[in-house]
Amino acid sequence: MAWRTASMLLLVALAVATRADAGGNYGASKFTITGTVLCQDCTKNWNAYAYNAKPVAGSTVAVTCLDKHTGRTVFYGKDATDEKGVFNVEVPYQVNSCQLDPSECLVRLVASGDEGCAVLTNFNGGRSGEKPSRPYRSCPGEVAYRAGPYYSTLPQCDVDDDDKSCS
Repeated sequence: MAWRTASMLLLVALAVATRADAGGNYGASKFTITGTVLCQDCTKNWNAYAYNAKPVAGSTVAVTCLDKHTGRTVFYGKDATDEKGVFNVEVPYQVNSCQLDPSECLVRLVASGDEGCAVLTNFNGGRSGEKPSRPYRSCPGEVAYRAGPYYSTLPQCDVDDDDKSCS
C-alpha cells in the first residue's frame, strides 16, 4: 500500500515537472490557430442574416506574432480557407532565439475568397485583429486556439461608420 502512494506521488511530481519544463505549451513545438470565415447577406430576412451565414472558401487569414520585448514582427503566416470556410495556421513557439507567446500574436482576415461578398467586417476583430487568449485544446504535443468566426458581407451591406449615423 505504501509503495502505491509513493508511486502515485512520484507520477504527480513527474507530471508537474514535465508541465513546468513545457512552459505552458504542453511540450508542443508549435500551436495552431483555427477558425472560420463566413459571408453574411443583409438582403435576406433577419434570421437568415443572423444565423445562416455561408462559408467562404479561398479567404485569407493571417497571423502576425511580435517579440514582446522589441515589438518587432518575428512570425507571419497565413492560410486560405477550405470549402467549409475553415482556416488553420501553425505557429512555432520559437523563431530563431525568440520565444513566441500566443497572446502576442494578431489574427486577422486579410481577404475574402468571394468577389460578391468581399467587404471585410470587423466582427470579432476580423479587420483590426484578434489576439488568441485561451487554448481550446491542449494535450501533450498539441496546443490549439480558436479565432473568429470572421465575416465578410456584400457591398450594399457595407456601412461606413455606424456611430456617425445616429448623430
